[in-house]
Amino acid sequence: MDAHGPPSAAASPSPSGAEAQSELDRLRTALALSQAREAELNAQLQRQEQLVQGLSRHVPGGLMMLDRLPNGHRRIPYASDGLFTLFDLDPALGQDPDALFQALIQRLHPDHRSMIQRWEVAAAAGAPVLSGDFQIVCANGEERWIAMQLGIQLNDDGHRIWYGMLQDVTVRQKMAQRLVERDVLLKSLGRNLPGVLFKVWVSPQGEPQLQYVSAQVKQLYELPDSTQPGDWQRHYERIHPDDVAGVRQLMTGQGLDTSKPISYEYRVQLPSKGLRWLAGQVMPMPEADGSVSWYGYTSDVTEQKLYADAVISAEAAERANRAKSEFLSRMSHELRTPLNAVIGFAQLLQMDRSTEFGETQRGHVRLIEKAGQHLLAVLGDVLDLSRIEAGSLPLNITAQDSAHVVDDALHLVSDLARRHRITLHTEGMVPQLTVRADRVRLRQVLVNLLVNAIKYNRPGGQVALSSWRDGGRIMLEVRDSGIGMDPTQLAHLFEPFNRLGAERTGIEGTGIGLVIVQRLVTLMQGQIEAHSVPGQGSCFRIWLPAASETPVDSGAMPLDDTPTTPPTDTPMTATILYAEDNEVNVLLVQEVIRMRPQWQLQVGRNGAQALALAQAQPPDLMLVDMHLGDMSGFDLADALDRDGRLRAVPRVALSADAMPDRIHAAEARGFKAYLTKPLDVMALLRCLDECLPSGLHAD
Repeated sequence: MDAHGPPSAAASPSPSGAEAQSELDRLRTALALSQAREAELNAQLQRQEQLVQGLSRHVPGGLMMLDRLPNGHRRIPYASDGLFTLFDLDPALGQDPDALFQALIQRLHPDHRSMIQRWEVAAAAGAPVLSGDFQIVCANGEERWIAMQLGIQLNDDGHRIWYGMLQDVTVRQKMAQRLVERDVLLKSLGRNLPGVLFKVWVSPQGEPQLQYVSAQVKQLYELPDSTQPGDWQRHYERIHPDDVAGVRQLMTGQGLDTSKPISYEYRVQLPSKGLRWLAGQVMPMPEADGSVSWYGYTSDVTEQKLYADAVISAEAAERANRAKSEFLSRMSHELRTPLNAVIGFAQLLQMDRSTEFGETQRGHVRLIEKAGQHLLAVLGDVLDLSRIEAGSLPLNITAQDSAHVVDDALHLVSDLARRHRITLHTEGMVPQLTVRADRVRLRQVLVNLLVNAIKYNRPGGQVALSSWRDGGRIMLEVRDSGIGMDPTQLAHLFEPFNRLGAERTGIEGTGIGLVIVQRLVTLMQGQIEAHSVPGQGSCFRIWLPAASETPVDSGAMPLDDTPTTPPTDTPMTATILYAEDNEVNVLLVQEVIRMRPQWQLQVGRNGAQALALAQAQPPDLMLVDMHLGDMSGFDLADALDRDGRLRAVPRVALSADAMPDRIHAAEARGFKAYLTKPLDVMALLRCLDECLPSGLHAD
C-alpha cells in the first residue's frame, strides 16, 4: 500500500443523493418562476400593444411621439396609422423615424413652417403643452387644416419627447372663415342694400324671438308705421298662406347643419305691390344651452326670379329651335333634291335650240319651270315659318304694282282653276295701284288665298279678285262662291294645322297655308280679315300700305334664250370634280358642263371616292354636295385641307340644304360660293366662270 494511504472521507466529502435532488428542485422552481414572469410580462406587453393599436386605429386623427435629442436632431419613433392618412404619407415611412419627420415637415404649408420655431421657443420656456392649427398640402395639391396638441416630457438626460394628437379640422376652419365672411357681408348689406338683416334666437323649447332686424323690414313687408321693430309676428301677416308653415319650420333647429348657410324663398302678398317673391340665406349658430341663433338676410327677388324663369324658357326655346332647324334642314334637302331635276332640266330644255322643240313646247317647259320655282318658293316659306316666329325672316319690301303681282299669282293657279272648272274674274282690279310689299311674299299670299278659293269651291263656281285704294292703304280682295265657313270655324281660322274639318272631305291640304298668309301680311305691316257664310262662300281682304314711289320689278330675272359664253375670248380648259351621291343630280350637272366643251367633269359618288380622285389628280375646282352618303361636305373639306396639294383648290357648295346657318358656316370654312338646289343653270355657269382660277392654259 502507499505510505500515505487513501484519501480520507472527511477531507473531501461527496454530496449525498438527497442533497443533489434538493438543488435540482430549487433550480427547476427558479426556472418556472422565471418562465411565469416572462409569460406575465409578455401578456402585459400584448395588452399594452393591443391598447396602443386600438387607440392608433380608432382615435380620430393621428397620434405620434416626437423625440428631440439634445443636439437638436428630431425624429418620430412612433406614429399611428391615422397620422399617415392625415398627412397623405406612405405607411412605409414608419420604419424610418428620421425620414418620417422630414416628410411631415415637407407637408407643412410654406406660410405655416415658421410655427415650428415658435413651438421650440415655447417648449424651451417650459410650456407643458403646445397647441395650434396649421395647414398642410397633400401630394395631390389638396390643402387641409390640422389641429395639434403636444404634451412635452423632459428626460433625465436633458432631451425632450413630445407626445401629440393631430386632427383634421378643415371643415371647422372653412366654417369659421364662412362665418367671418358672412358677418362682413351682413354688415355691408345692412348699410347698402334695401333688404332685411336679422337675428332670430330660438330657445331650447323652439320658441323664436327676434333680437335684431334692420330698418328696411317695414318697407320690405309694407308693415304699418306703428309696427315695433321687434314684433316678429307681424311679418307673418304678409306671407302667402301656402308658405307660412314652411317659414315657421325654417328656424326650428331640428336636423341642424351648422356647416353651411340655409337658403330659402317664399311669397308675400303686399298691399300695394301684390304678390312678390322674397329669398335669402340664414346661418344657424348653436349655443351651449341648446338654443340656436340664426343670422340671415332677406330681400325681394321677384325681378331676378322672373328673369331666371325667362332665361330657362329661352334656353328651352333655343333647344327646340335647334332641333326644329335640324329637321327643317333635312326636310329642305329631301324636297329640294327632286325639284333640282324638275327645274334644272326645264331650264336646259328651254336653252335647247334644236328643231325638235317648238315655241309651244318651250312654253310648256317654261310653265313647268315656273311652277317648280313657285313650289320652291312655297317650300322656302314653309321652312321660313320658324324665322317668322322668331321675327328674323328677311323681307325685301319695295313699291310693287299690285296688278303685276296678281297676274303672277293668277298664272300660277290658272291650271288648277281649269281642272276644277272655276272661273277667275279680275274685273274689280283697279290698275296702277302701287303697294309696299315683298313681291315674292305677296305673291305667295295671293296664291294661297286663290288655291283655297278654288279647292273649297263648287264645280262651275266663281272666284273674283278686286282692289281699291282707301286713304293710305291698298285693299286686295279674294271672294269665292264656295262652301263657306260657320262662326266656329272662323274663330279657329288661323290656327296651325287646323283644317277646320276639311280633313274629312278628301281635299288635300296641310292647315298651315292661312297661318303663313296671316304672318306674312303682318310682317309686311298689313292686316287680313275674313268673312264667310256657310253655303254662300268666303271673302278674304288684305290691307297693305300704299306706296307713292315708282314700282320696281323685284321678281326673279328671266333666263336668257341663248346659252352663256365664257368670259374670255379664248376658251380655257379646266377639270372640275363633282362630289355627289345622287345620280339624277350628277346627270343634270353633266348636261350643264357639256355647254362648256373645253371643261372636263369628274364625279365622285361619295366623299371617299371624291377625295381619292382629287388626290390622284388635283382638279382646278371642286363642286361639293353638303350631304354625301359617307360624310358631310364639311368633312370632305377638312380632309382636303389636310393635303397640302389640295388645300388651295377652289370649292363651291352645291346643295339642297338651303338653311341660312349652313350657308354661313360654309362661307366661314372657305367655300367660294354656296349654290342651292334646285339648280339655276345660268347661275352655276356664271359661278364656275368666276371661281375657276386664273391662269388656266388655253385649249
